[in-house]
Amino acid sequence: MNIEELVTKAEKFNKEEIQKYNPDMEFLYNISYNAGIKLAKKYKADENIVRIALAMMDSKLPEAQHLGTPKQHISMSSSATKKFLEEATFLNAEDKENIIKCVEEHHGVEKFYSIESEVVANADCYKFVHPKGIFYYSSMLGRRLHDFNKELEQLEFKLNEKHNTISLPLAKEELEPYYKFFQKAIDEAKNSI
Repeated sequence: MNIEELVTKAEKFNKEEIQKYNPDMEFLYNISYNAGIKLAKKYKADENIVRIALAMMDSKLPEAQHLGTPKQHISMSSSATKKFLEEATFLNAEDKENIIKCVEEHHGVEKFYSIESEVVANADCYKFVHPKGIFYYSSMLGRRLHDFNKELEQLEFKLNEKHNTISLPLAKEELEPYYKFFQKAIDEAKNSI
């Protein structure tokens, strides 16, 4: 096995988990994947590490949601990543640790383990701040919750959670105007008519 085969295997694992528990999530994964590749190129991060981490970071989120424990998805994804990397004997310990940290830190931390970890966390923000992601997520919430006020509350929570995670200048430049627009729109929706 080589690095390209490992990337393909990680992406396949993620897509199988999504298809098993929540096919809607593939659209959001593609948003973070595309953003992650762009950010990796801009910040000279290891694209293969980023691609593996992007595939693994939420790989267990569909199952965690299915089990009613979505907050456990980071620890579940971290465990799955550690097990997944056992077969990658060609990777050194530092690269394996980097991938695991990317998964564990994708909701943001005070100090990122690596540029790859920071890229992955920032790429995840596009799912909930960029218009393509927020509109899709909103439609998912509508199908799941059937309660406008709860949908709005969850949308605002994710918007702010991810806005607070953004740390890379390019991500800030691209996402800040959207954040302000959507926060204003949510405030208006909560307070009007």
